[in-house]
Formats: sequence, structure tokens, C-alpha cells
Amino acid sequence: MALLVAVFASNFPEALTGAAKMLEQGRTTRSVLMLWGGATVLLALAVVLGRLGFAGASDAELALPLAFAGGAVLASVVDTLAPEAFADGGPYVALASAAGFVTAFLLGV
Repeated sequence: MALLVAVFASNFPEALTGAAKMLEQGRTTRSVLMLWGGATVLLALAVVLGRLGFAGASDAELALPLAFAGGAVLASVVDTLAPEAFADGGPYVALASAAGFVTAFLLGV
């Protein structure tokens, strides 16, 4: 459950940004909601399948996939959201970003 919450929380801001840009480019609200709803369902399914697939894995076996997933999330945030966030939000974005990473870490414990 913590992983589902973490995946949702980490992807929600990016989805909002993407949805806003899609609406600005002329897509209908319905098409945007359908696209992001589908992505949400696929992500939830991937989390459940990953959990089932790695149910008996040791910590050592989980280390590489978890490191890869964490790196992918960081790369996505830095590439997509950070530049816009700092441009629009100013220095408080750094504090909010740190709070988000701490929250994600605590949810994973």
C-alpha cells in the first residue's frame, strides 16, 4: 500500500503539468482524463504485478530494481518538473521538494 501511495504521490504533480499542457494544446477534457486514468490503472497494475513477482525476493535481489526505479523517478522530476517549479515557485520549491522526498522515504519504511 505504501508503494501505491508513493507512486501516486510522485506522479500526481507530473500528471497535472502534463494535463494542463494537453488542455492548452486543444485536447478535450475527456481525452485528457481518459489518458491519465488509463496511465493510473496501468501504474497500479504494474505495482501489484511487481509486488507479486518479487514477493519472495531477498533484499539483495530487490536492491537493483529499486535503485533503478528510484533513479527513474529522480530523472523524471529533475528533467520535467524542477525547471518549471523553480521558475514559477521560487526558492520555496526546494523546501517543498525536500519535504516530498522525506515523505516518500517515510512511506517506504
